[in-house]
Amino acid sequence: MISFGKLLHLRMAYALLVFFLAVQLVVSTDRTCEPIRIDTCYDIGYNITGMPNLVGHELQQDAQLQLQTFTPLIQYGCSSRLRFFLCSVYVPMCTEKVPVPIGPCRALCEDVRDKCQPVLQEFGFPWPAGLNCSKFPPQNNDKHMCMEGPADQKTDSNMHRTGIRNRNSRPNIIRTTDMKTIMERKLPYSRGMSQHYGLCKKFRHSEFYYYINRTQRCAPLCKADINFTSDDKFFADYWLGGWALLCLSCTLFNLLIAAFGEYRFRYPEGTIVILSCCYAACAIGYIVRLCVGRYPTSCHMDPQHNAAILIQEGLDNVVCTIVFVILYFFKMATDGWWVVLCITWYLTNRMKWRPDKLFKFSTYFHLLSWGIPCIMTIVVLVTRVIDADELIGSCYVGNQSRENLLRYVILPSFFYLAIGIIFAFLSLLPSHRLPENYTHVQTNSLPPRVPENLDSIASVTGIFMYLYILPATCVLGADIYEWVNRDLWFDADSKSSPVVEVFSLKLFMLQIMGVPAFLVMLFSDARKRAFRKIFQGITRQKKPVPSYLQVQPQLINASYRSKRSISSKANSETVV
Repeated sequence: MISFGKLLHLRMAYALLVFFLAVQLVVSTDRTCEPIRIDTCYDIGYNITGMPNLVGHELQQDAQLQLQTFTPLIQYGCSSRLRFFLCSVYVPMCTEKVPVPIGPCRALCEDVRDKCQPVLQEFGFPWPAGLNCSKFPPQNNDKHMCMEGPADQKTDSNMHRTGIRNRNSRPNIIRTTDMKTIMERKLPYSRGMSQHYGLCKKFRHSEFYYYINRTQRCAPLCKADINFTSDDKFFADYWLGGWALLCLSCTLFNLLIAAFGEYRFRYPEGTIVILSCCYAACAIGYIVRLCVGRYPTSCHMDPQHNAAILIQEGLDNVVCTIVFVILYFFKMATDGWWVVLCITWYLTNRMKWRPDKLFKFSTYFHLLSWGIPCIMTIVVLVTRVIDADELIGSCYVGNQSRENLLRYVILPSFFYLAIGIIFAFLSLLPSHRLPENYTHVQTNSLPPRVPENLDSIASVTGIFMYLYILPATCVLGADIYEWVNRDLWFDADSKSSPVVEVFSLKLFMLQIMGVPAFLVMLFSDARKRAFRKIFQGITRQKKPVPSYLQVQPQLINASYRSKRSISSKANSETVV
């Protein structure tokens, strides 16, 4: 038999190393240059840009949406350099020779600001914070490249001087009332601009939503109470934290027993140790969320609206991505290893396979239990569908999308649960004599006597296998309940609301299985060896050597003198 430590280090370490290297490859992206596709920025002296831009937009569609809000100001003609300045900010120049985008110089920004800011102030609008001139390079040099822009035209300066400073003789380019109407409707961060352009009216409490052009979805504000009250969220934090700490304590106890008790890994009992690792990882994921905080984990500052929204693409938040990877990967791995437990239990009790025969298939078991969750996690990261939950502020997949909830959560969980239940209940059928080519018990010899402690842990392992069906079914039922009713909860014309007790039960069931796993290890023989080794290490004292083992000093001196005389005699004979 191979020890648990070697198996865990060789199998799990390799699988997790490959997984996190793949995650790092997915998360890390490089800037690439692309043609400018915004009509306003054609014929400005360059036609290649790179995203994200200088205000955080990752797509040109987002930049175009916000750039269009400056159209009235461009038409007003406060500065002939305004269009170039705005384009250099929202679609900066890109070249493969420079790793960062090339934006405007500070002098260009200050010139445009000095001429156009009075126009904004006249109608009650401040200069946008995203166009703060202090963040642009003061001059173009070899350390910080920037664009100085075209020369200013005197006609605009004369118009600005006559149109703004001389309030009584404002030129009739656009009437004051019309200008004010256009500015209030289109300028960024204005008091009259709608947060969602009327595209989120179908949602209940639509005033708490922003329409995100990048995802073409409506995102709620981070601190908005839409489906759950602040009291529900407060209770959920403490409820989740308590059960996560209990689960982590029980599973760490199991791992200590396996480490100090020289646990011998064998199927099906050995899967309990790996399941304990998965439960401990999930508990750590929730504890990380609680320690970091709700808003740093689940919120993201959207550059389009300059507002904190509930995350819809977790890659924008490192903490959110880490929490998702831990929770999703190890939750799917837990389901996979439970399926392995059911299969090995069936082969052991129904097909009469020996543990050494099962161990030959351990590579396939690890491939099933680690490989599938790894692939699914990478797919979720690549498709950027990680989102945050309103109730507990945790990052997962399917929290804000019914399609993703069905595709990445419900269907895989149902697949694992169905396969496990089939093998679990096949094991309950009465055993019949199998053909000789299927049996692994020799017919010409008596079956080996099973030790009493091994029989007891096998029985407890079987109980754990069947107990797992209850929480897994409850969690799947809660996910289906959410998938069926989610549209009604957010519909402006519906009065339906979620039952918070269902989600509390789901959180409880996600953590409670660490306790039965603890009971399984409590019945194992490794528990006795672990306790014996720990207590011996604590109470170990230097015991006196028995008298019959002690060497007397007189005997040592006599032995030394005899060896010396024999050596001198041999030397004298050699000389003669």
